[in-house]
Amino acid sequence: MQNELLSLIPEYLPFGMFVYDKEGFMTYANNNALEMFGITVDDMNGLNIFEDPNITPEEKAQLKRGLNISFETDYDFDRCRKEFAKGSIIEERKYFITKVTIMHDATGILEGFLLTCEDITEKKAQEQKVIDSYQKIKTTQKELSLALNAGHLTSWNYKIDTGMFYKVGDQLEVCEEWPFDVIYARIHPDDKGRFLSLFDALNYKHGLLDNNIVLRVLDPAQTDYRYYNFIYSVYGNDKDTITEITFIQHDINDDIEYQQNLILAKNKAEEADKLKSTFLATMSHEIRTPLNAIVGFSQLLAETEEATEKSEYKQLIETNSEILLKLIDDILDLSKIEAGSIDIHRQKIDLSQVCQELYQSFKPRMKNPNVTLRFINPYEKCTANLDVHRFIQVFTNFITNAIKYTAKGEIVMGYECAPGRVKIYVKDSGIGIPDDKKRKIFSRFEKLDNFAQGTGLGLSICKAIADATDGKIGFESQANKGSEFWYIGYTDVEFIEHARSSEVDMSTDIATEELAILSTNIQDLKILVAEDNDDNFLLIQNILKKNLLTRAVTGVEAVEKAKGQRFDAIFMDIKMPIMNGLEATALIRKYDKATPIIAITANAFHSDEEAALAAGCNYFMTKPIKKRELIELLSKLWIIVQQ
Repeated sequence: MQNELLSLIPEYLPFGMFVYDKEGFMTYANNNALEMFGITVDDMNGLNIFEDPNITPEEKAQLKRGLNISFETDYDFDRCRKEFAKGSIIEERKYFITKVTIMHDATGILEGFLLTCEDITEKKAQEQKVIDSYQKIKTTQKELSLALNAGHLTSWNYKIDTGMFYKVGDQLEVCEEWPFDVIYARIHPDDKGRFLSLFDALNYKHGLLDNNIVLRVLDPAQTDYRYYNFIYSVYGNDKDTITEITFIQHDINDDIEYQQNLILAKNKAEEADKLKSTFLATMSHEIRTPLNAIVGFSQLLAETEEATEKSEYKQLIETNSEILLKLIDDILDLSKIEAGSIDIHRQKIDLSQVCQELYQSFKPRMKNPNVTLRFINPYEKCTANLDVHRFIQVFTNFITNAIKYTAKGEIVMGYECAPGRVKIYVKDSGIGIPDDKKRKIFSRFEKLDNFAQGTGLGLSICKAIADATDGKIGFESQANKGSEFWYIGYTDVEFIEHARSSEVDMSTDIATEELAILSTNIQDLKILVAEDNDDNFLLIQNILKKNLLTRAVTGVEAVEKAKGQRFDAIFMDIKMPIMNGLEATALIRKYDKATPIIAITANAFHSDEEAALAAGCNYFMTKPIKKRELIELLSKLWIIVQQ
């Protein structure tokens, strides 16, 4: 009975078992083994372990040496059926773990081989699924890592239970841990409320319209807040409780700045369009006003014989010509401001002399007997390194505005020096500036009185000059009490103060008397005028009636006449047909180094003056030609001729 029970044990084993004799022939197989390999008891006859193709030659050699072996087999049933056992399993592969144990008798003599075979096909399939899943996860991680890097994205996981943010690195591994309070402290103060509201909504499962939020965050290595877009997703447990929030951080600061720049550009374009419309409307009115006076009084001047009327008309024409010229200068300066190319050319100037000349030039403009112009000069000597043209331009705009808006009282112009700086100022007792207009006083086209003549560009040009010279500009004003405008230029300055401040009186028009004397002295000069415009030549001819004028209408003709005759001076128009004035001057200078050549041009930029002087001109005058300036220049030449 016991032997029968023992014989039944192999049939209940969970694996296949084969027994081979000492020659290697199969003598027994349990039912599991027969089923695993698809064979019957009859198929066992003649099967030898050393002929099994699924056991390698090396393993067979070990068996023959009496060694136990163990191996895993990817069993090829088709090959086995053809070369070993005629089983019923076709076109199928199974995985087995096979162990072969040497059986000995009591004396140690080899009796046979015991082979056990465990079918691990399903286990192997599960392992393969795990491996495939792992590979998919790794592939997904790599793709996610590439996507994060390519998109400049950062992943954060917030754990509800720990209250910590975990920053995920390039390899999708946690590389940094941040407490909630630290992250919260880095958020812009104006965005903290929205950040807390988001967490409240997520924790209490309130409905959210979006799955993203834009926050300004200060990075540890940065000094300024940057804009980030955070896309978030929540995760929970089986109890539907949120345990984790994942944030994908995207830097959108450049996009925000780009959008803001587009908005600024759009606003600037709209503002520029408004300014253009304002500019055209203003210019149309401002140009026509003095032009109407010039044209009208020119016709009246030609028709009247009354000396008093002629003098009055001439004065009105001159005044409106000055207004028109100032208007054109402002337009040119505005174009330079738009181009960002205000030229600054510093040179050493005598401030006392420049301010005195400026004061003298403004005396004839004081038409209102109820207003007095005073000039305060506290220095015996004062020299500074400044752009004289821009210096005069700022001072002129200050004084012009003061005259325009002062109905009674006085206007005081002056300057003050200190080591390393010069301050000019103009005080008036005029209408002052209301508080609501003070903020825009240096803006373009801003005028205190829309009915007052002018473009509203003067002070904005002064502000641009101050910026270009690294200076300062400002004002103090009270409505109906007056204003003081000032400009400070930082430069090298030398000065010696008077024993007491010197105030210049305007009772005598010295400049007019001097001009009359100079005009009488200038006569009999031989002058070549290279000018293709008949009206411009006629103007010079009438100013210099007592001198001998020769005309050339092209640059070529000017060169020929300069070769054939000696002149005391040559007026050279820059823009002429066939050959321009610069080319003609350069040719004349090849054989005549002494004759003074005065460039005359409608181009008033500093670069034009530099080009003229480089070509060989001695002086530079801009159109329209002013009698005073022309007489003063020729008076210097007359002195040279007399010597």
